[in-house]
Order: sequence, then structure tokens, then C-alpha cells
Amino acid sequence: MVIGSEGLDQTIKPSVEIPTRGMRTADKQLTKDARVMLGDPRRALRMMALPMLVSLLVAQVNSFVDTFWCSSLGAIPLAAVGLVASFYLIISGIGSGVGIGISASIAAKVAMKRKEEADAVASQSIVFMAVMGLIITPITLAIGNPILRAVGGAEMYDDCVSYALPFFLGAVFIVMQGILAGILRGEGASRRAMAMMASAAVLNIVFDPLFTFVLGWGIAGLAWATIAATALSAIPFFYWYLLRSDTTYVDIHRSMMRPQRPVLRDLLSVGIPKTVELDIMATMNFPLNFFVVAAAGAEGFAVYATSWKFVELMLVPSVALASALVPICAAAFQRKDLGKMRFTYAYAMAWALAIAAAEAVSLCILADHAVVMFTYSDGSVGLRGDIIHVTRVFMIIGVLYSAINISSSLLQSMRMANSSMWSTFIRNMVLLLTFAFCSTYDLNAICWGFVACEVFGMFLMVGWAEAGFRMRKGEVLRHSSGSRWPSRPADVRTVRRIY
Repeated sequence: MVIGSEGLDQTIKPSVEIPTRGMRTADKQLTKDARVMLGDPRRALRMMALPMLVSLLVAQVNSFVDTFWCSSLGAIPLAAVGLVASFYLIISGIGSGVGIGISASIAAKVAMKRKEEADAVASQSIVFMAVMGLIITPITLAIGNPILRAVGGAEMYDDCVSYALPFFLGAVFIVMQGILAGILRGEGASRRAMAMMASAAVLNIVFDPLFTFVLGWGIAGLAWATIAATALSAIPFFYWYLLRSDTTYVDIHRSMMRPQRPVLRDLLSVGIPKTVELDIMATMNFPLNFFVVAAAGAEGFAVYATSWKFVELMLVPSVALASALVPICAAAFQRKDLGKMRFTYAYAMAWALAIAAAEAVSLCILADHAVVMFTYSDGSVGLRGDIIHVTRVFMIIGVLYSAINISSSLLQSMRMANSSMWSTFIRNMVLLLTFAFCSTYDLNAICWGFVACEVFGMFLMVGWAEAGFRMRKGEVLRHSSGSRWPSRPADVRTVRRIY
């Protein structure tokens, strides 16, 4: 049996029966991590979110180190890195979005002890990863340069191309990281996902000065360091699943890698809408960046992009909690335990908002000292005052966006990723119009317009999640009284009627 994208049981035939170290695959015992994921929600959230938090913090340190080295090259390279980051986010958004779908799908099957189906999802995800990576490279090579020239202008074009090319060529490794982490989190192995992602960040920190200054590759060295570190970080994953499969619950089998429509439909029912959601935000950065450059020039954009680094740091706890929330709530939803879902969601939301508020206050107080690491060179010291001001304004956005992350994850766990995607689309359309209007003034107007849009976006996503939960609760009650479990995913019109 497999749980389709709609939550309705659909029958598929396993391709083969595969033994695992002398035992039937289906009889393999749940690992300790899987039992934690299915147990007490508070402990599960802590145990799964903390490793994710550590790995994301290490990744953020890596991002700050990247910016530190780049700032020594001057304001123009600093702006170029911020501009090309949109391409990186689009590529990584594919891996992260599909990875979240994989995580939700595997967690649902682990909850029902349908091991062969979990194995099929993991095995076919590897093939999907390779295919997507090979498709992305020629597409980005074809469209990348014209977009960079149009958005960044001649002043930043050469640095943008140098920094972007490694990401285009190494797209398969960027996609790989999100998908492999999704497989690990799906069976509750968040500590192993942490080890893999943290190793990539640590290697990147080591490679940055080596590639940039020792080898003399300049700004391109920063990007090649990221690709090399990401590729090497996958080695532990394949060691665990291919050589030490006795330490995992899910197994990867070559005989299961042949694509099966029910399996792909199941994992992509969440993966595709989440990918679209992430890529809407990343793609929208191009016109948004254009309006920032139009209003404030290359140096103004350097201020905007550098200040956003602190928001990314603020969002680490909410992203970690949201990532842990998806498999926990997906497993609870599969068991129709909506009480556990509601409690886990409220618990995660309370912690995300409390931590974000504390971070915002701390960064506002310490902003004068925090920005020194990005403005120590002669080429960037003149930006310090503006970066301090914009960073303090952006702290409000960090708190609002923390709530958006948690509510989006609840929708994904309930197989309502389309609703999260449409909420993101609406919010970004409003943001685009706001930036276009505010760009006729100055950077300060753009920043405060950004805050106003995120207030609207927060209420939209949280409201949609609450409406979706009420709808799913009604479906469960009807199902328990004899009605059929819903045969279609919730669409936007249904949620809108309830809300």
C-alpha cells in the first residue's frame, strides 16, 4: 500500500522482495530516531530541531565567512555575491522543496511501518536528484548571463558571471544536499542530516581562503569552494545507506530505482508546490533587486544584501523547527492524530516567535558592533552606517517571517502544500508592487515597505494554516463517522470557503 498525494490508500505492487542482512525488509525494526519521531511531540521536536539548528548555524557562519572574505574584494564584488545568491537559492530550492516532500512521504510510511514503500521513495529520489541536476545546468547556462546583465548592469556583470558559473555547472550537487537531507529527516535521523550539512559548511570555510586567495581564483573561488564542499559532504550519506544499512531503517535498492508513478506522485505532491514556493521567493529577488539597484545603486544594493544576512541568521531557529515539524506532523496526520498535530504546531510556533523576538532585540542593540566584520576594508567602511540602520529595520521582518515558516510547514504536513504555495505567491506579488512604488523614493522607503508586506504575509499564511487545519479536522471527524477519507488534496477554493 502507498499513501498517495491525497491521503487516500492506493495499492501498488512492490517490484521485488528484497532481503536485508538475513531479515525480510518489511520486518526491519524501527531505529531509535524513528521511535523518537513517533513519540512525545515535545521531545521529538527538540531532538529533531536541535541538530538542524546546529547545522544551520554552522551554515550561517559559513555564509558570514563568505561575506567577510568577499568584503575584502570591495563593494562591487559584495553586491555581485548578493545578486547571484538568487540563482543559488533557485537551484537549492528545488532540492530543499523536493526534500521536504520526501521527508513527509517517508515519515508517513514509517508511521504505518510500510517499509517497502519508504524504501521505494528513497531509492527513486536518488534518480530524481541526478536527473534534475543534469537538466538544470544547461538551462541556467542559457538564461543566466542575460538575466545578470539586465538586473545588475555593466558595473557588476563580470563579477556576477565569475561567481555564478560554478553554481550552474555544479547544480546537481546543490540539489543533492536537500534531497539527501530529506531522506534522513524522513526516518527521524536529524543528527545524521546535521552531520552531513555541517560538514559541508566546515569544508566551505576551509576552502574559501584556499580557492580565493592561495589559488588566486578571486570571487569565483568562493563559489567553487561551496560546490566542492557540498559534493564531499554527501560521502557520509552513501556510507550509511550503502555500507552500513544495518544502522538505518530505510534502505536504498538499485532494483527500486525504476520510476513508479504512485511513488513519484506521492513525494511530489508536497515537493513540487514547496519547490515552486521556494523558487517564487528566489525568482522574485531578481525584480526586487532591480528596484533596489534602481533606487540606491550598487552600493545601496550591497547595504540591502549585507543587512539581509542578519535576517537569515535570525531565521535559523524557525527554519530548524519548521523542518522538524513536517515529518512529526506528517506522521501524526497519517495516523489521524490531529491533537498531536495541533499541540506540536502551537509548541513550535511559541518557541519560534520567542526566540526570534529575543534575537531581534539583541541584534538591534549590538548592530554597531556586528556589522564591523562586513565593513572593515577601505572599500566597504563607508557603508557601515547604512547597514546598521537597514539591519535594525529588517529585524521586524525576521520575527514576522518566523511565523510564516512554521505555518507553511503545517500546511505541507497536511498535504496542503498548494495552499502554502499560493500564499507565498500572493505575498510576493504584493511585495513586487510595493518595491516598484517605493523605488521612486529611496532605500529607506523600500525597507519599510518590505516590513508592511510581511505583516500582511504573516496574517495570510497563519490564517490559511488555521483554516486548513479546521478543514482536515472536519474530514477526520466525517471519516470516523463512516464517511470516506478525502480522495483529493485540499484546493484553494475549499480552504477559502472555510476561512
